[in-house]
Order: sequence, then C-alpha cells, then structure tokens
Amino acid sequence: MKKIILLIFITVGFCSFSQQVPQFSHYLLNQFAFNPAVAGSKDCFDVTLGHRTQWSGFEGAPVTTFGSFNTTLSQDKFGLGYKHAVGVVVLIDSYGPFSRAKLKAAYAYHLPVSKKTLLSMGMFFGIEQISFDASELEAINFNDDAINNSQRATIFPEFTPGVMLQSKKWFAGATLQQTIGGPKKVIGTDETRFSRHATLLGGLNLNLTDDWSFIPSTMLKFTRGTPWAIDVNAMFDYKNKFSAGIGYRNTDAAMALVSFNVFDYFKLGYAFDYTVSKIRFGSSNTHEVTLSINPCGFNEDPKYGCPTFN
Repeated sequence: MKKIILLIFITVGFCSFSQQVPQFSHYLLNQFAFNPAVAGSKDCFDVTLGHRTQWSGFEGAPVTTFGSFNTTLSQDKFGLGYKHAVGVVVLIDSYGPFSRAKLKAAYAYHLPVSKKTLLSMGMFFGIEQISFDASELEAINFNDDAINNSQRATIFPEFTPGVMLQSKKWFAGATLQQTIGGPKKVIGTDETRFSRHATLLGGLNLNLTDDWSFIPSTMLKFTRGTPWAIDVNAMFDYKNKFSAGIGYRNTDAAMALVSFNVFDYFKLGYAFDYTVSKIRFGSSNTHEVTLSINPCGFNEDPKYGCPTFN
C-alpha cells in the first residue's frame, strides 16, 4: 500500500538534504562513478556496472543502477606517466516518487609528481534530469499545491571536478558534486535547494606477505548543514584475485564486503549493509553488486597505480 507518510518523509528530506547523491559501500570498485580523475587509471579501457538496493522492504527506498566506461586516449612515448583519458557515466537513482538520471562525460589528465607518485585531475561535464511521479503518492487532498505546482521533470547541467593522488602504497582523492548547487523548482510551491557535496577518499595498501595485503580506507562526505558521513572499510586481499572485509558507516550501517576475479578479466563485488539506524525497524538491509571488466586483466603491475585500482 502506498503510504501517506512516504510523501512526508521524501518531500521534507528532498527539499532540505535527503540523499541528494547516491552512496556506495564498495566504493573502491567504482571510484570513477563519482571521481572523474580516476579515468585512465588502468592501462586498458575499463567498464563497470552496478546495482544497489538500499533498505530492502521499505517502500520507496533508494535504488541505484549505474554503468561507466573510461579509457586512456594517449600517453607519453617514454612511459613516464603523462596521459589523457576520457570516460562516461550513466546513473539512475530512484527513491519514492522521485527519480534522477545522470549522463556525465569525463576528461582526466595524469602526470607524475615524483618517481613513485602520480597526480590526476579531472572534470565531469553532464546533465541531470529529476522526475517526480505524483501517482506514486496517496494524497489526502488531490488539490494540494505541493503536488499541483510540482514540475514533472527538471533538467539542469552538472559539473564535478576531481583530483587523485596515487602510488603503489597509498591513494587519496577529492571531489565536489553538485558544484552549481543553488535553488531549483522541483516539487511544491517552494524551490528545492541543491547542496554541494564534498567527498574525500584515502587509503593504504600494506603488504602483509608475498600473497596477502591489507587495504584500509575511509571516505568522508559532507555538505553544509548536515553531519559528516564517514565510511571506514578494511579489506584483506589475496594476490589481487580475492578480497574480503568489513566496513562501517556512521550514519546508517555495518557492512560486509567481498570481491573476486573471474577469468582474470572480470571482477565481481558484493556488499551487504546491515542497517543500524532507526530505519531498520521498517526495512531490511541493503545489497550492492558491482561488475568490472578490464581486458588487460586485474593482475597487472602498474608503474604508479595502487593495486586497489586494478
């Protein structure tokens, strides 16, 4: 049954902050989905597909589907690390009566800053469409201005700058999503304010033995007027063929993560989020599946790149 309370929850949340940008638990497997500087981090083209069902069983909960492609255009003849890269991301995020579709093209430039460290800078250029479907709501008053004055679809541009530093032992990056920000007419009689979302990501690749490595990482997400969201993951990796670990998100969930290679050219990842926030009383947990395809294989040994990217 369509819930009246859903209108209150989604409308109030969307107009203030809500989940204006998608979140991922297995963020190391799909960094290019939110950071354009990752384009070209692998020597061959890279394709990533994913699907995330958040808070299963909760009517109107977020569902995210995405696909991305990136590749190196050209690089220096001497193998020093200078190169140009491009890519594209398609993402559809649905929650309640809202759906958001994004189409973003990326450009990135890579250059060495030392013998062991590579810097990459990138930019997403794209468009976003936000759709509102009033039929998904059970309204008390069908003449409510909050519904009648809502736009059924709103399209606006999106620009996301990103930067990434990486070596074989560590990596760090930063992005700013919804850079334009500001108010836009989407639902109701008032304008919806879109906040800029800053994301910081960093981690280490620590060799425990010749075969095993430990990869701790953290992602910090913050926007004006809301508490920081902090993801902390700890992964154990075996020969860059299989990895497993746990994670914790301070606002919502404890996570179990696993990934493994299939025929060297495919990497399949799965994340299970156990909801720890109060929303667990009205829903089940979260499932996320990611598939990466790389014709060079995931066992290559790049000169600069952290094995995390491969």
